Amino acid sequence: MIGQEGLREFVAVVEQGGFTAAGRQLNVSTSFVSRQVTRLENRLDVRLLQRTTRKVHLTDMGQVYYERSREILDQLESLESEMADLQEKPRGLVRITAAGEYAERFVAPAVAKFVKKYPEVSVELIASMQVVDIIDEGFDIAIRMSALTDSSLIARKVEQRRIMVCASPAYLQEHGRPKTPEDLRTHNCLMFPDMPWRFKYPDRIQEVKVRGSWNSNNGRILVAAARQGIGVIRFSEYYLESLVNTGELEIVLQDYEVADAATWIIYPNRRHLPTRVRYLVEFLLGELPGKTNEKELRLV
Repeated sequence: MIGQEGLREFVAVVEQGGFTAAGRQLNVSTSFVSRQVTRLENRLDVRLLQRTTRKVHLTDMGQVYYERSREILDQLESLESEMADLQEKPRGLVRITAAGEYAERFVAPAVAKFVKKYPEVSVELIASMQVVDIIDEGFDIAIRMSALTDSSLIARKVEQRRIMVCASPAYLQEHGRPKTPEDLRTHNCLMFPDMPWRFKYPDRIQEVKVRGSWNSNNGRILVAAARQGIGVIRFSEYYLESLVNTGELEIVLQDYEVADAATWIIYPNRRHLPTRVRYLVEFLLGELPGKTNEKELRLV
């Protein structure tokens, strides 16, 4: 009977695209991964991977073996989850990705309370505005400002949230106050990559194409530019509300704000969700701002 030795390493190499990346994912050395895969191939007497200096490619036999191996590992994961459920005690690593400012202000304190309650749970929390493929990147939970259409994911709404358009008083005095979203085409807009500027009209919601000299994938950098009068910013209230309250920024185009923005907890659509993930999702729904009782939404 063939054992599991080398199975996880082989699957990791395929899914991560190389031995080095697989080692990082498994928290072992590249040489260990290479030895395990080589031993697996020797034991099977089959070449599973074609190795080059830069990439690895599955052979025909390797493709078949990968698909079956993936099924086996999924079954083992489900079995482990079932065993954990029987114990009803969350334990193990949970990997979370969440938007920077929201992660710092709300997610981190809530997760810390969860870990204090369940000390056998360990956490890796990545605070980033970058939207990642949580399955490919190995995350258990993503907390996002928008729900994505993906049949392999489930989304739970945390709250509705406000998206504000703001600029500093000095900028507005120099460049004028936009009266309609179309006016933004003549303004310097502080832009986050791939974040459309959407506005509500009486009969529709429409995206307005804007341009600007300042781009960043970091919310605080955009806010810093807005405070210095560089341009107009459109961003979540979590970044802007306190500055509006102090008068450093002023809200514009308030009548055109869309009302469909929300914060979501997103996680893989699995038959047996690990106990630690299931418990944490429910805990976060109760701790994060805008507590909700909404049921699961399966993304299709």
